[in-house]
Amino acid sequence: MNNKVRFLPFHAINEFMLDDFRQEIIQFVFGNIKILQEERQRKLNSNVKKYVKVQGFRNASLAPLPMKINGCIDTFKKSHDFVAQILSAWTELNDLKKSFIFEFLEERSWILLPIQADRSLLPGFMVEWPENDGFEVLIQAFREKNQEFSISDDEISLMVVWLSNRLPYEMVENLFSKDTESD
Repeated sequence: MNNKVRFLPFHAINEFMLDDFRQEIIQFVFGNIKILQEERQRKLNSNVKKYVKVQGFRNASLAPLPMKINGCIDTFKKSHDFVAQILSAWTELNDLKKSFIFEFLEERSWILLPIQADRSLLPGFMVEWPENDGFEVLIQAFREKNQEFSISDDEISLMVVWLSNRLPYEMVENLFSKDTESD
């Protein structure tokens, strides 16, 4: 068995995201940027200045919000670093959702980095995904456990992907070596 961990760059997530949801995430992050910790704001603005092009602005971080968001969408599709900063900011802004999903995944025996780990420093997403935990299964199980919690299916899926640092690229049986005899 090959124990070498393989990664996909963070922008590979675009293959799993709907265009409207991608825009919603970017708009949410930049609409709430002042709430983020100063270091995250600095990293985001640095990435915008470095990667985003907005016609009429030498520094895209100074562009009006709608123009900046439009420029960010193309960058999100191509830039590993930019995706890492956007998703880190998004999870910081959704701390309660992050806590609920993290606890949910731990209860399902997923192996996770600590909740406060800066996942933007990782080389990308691991490619192995537990075969029995597709998005539909996870969403349904989360909803059954947290019936009163307001969160969209897309948000559940994205939070699972980011917290687990995994994309469902290669489905693997018994990925986390759960004790299957306990049923």
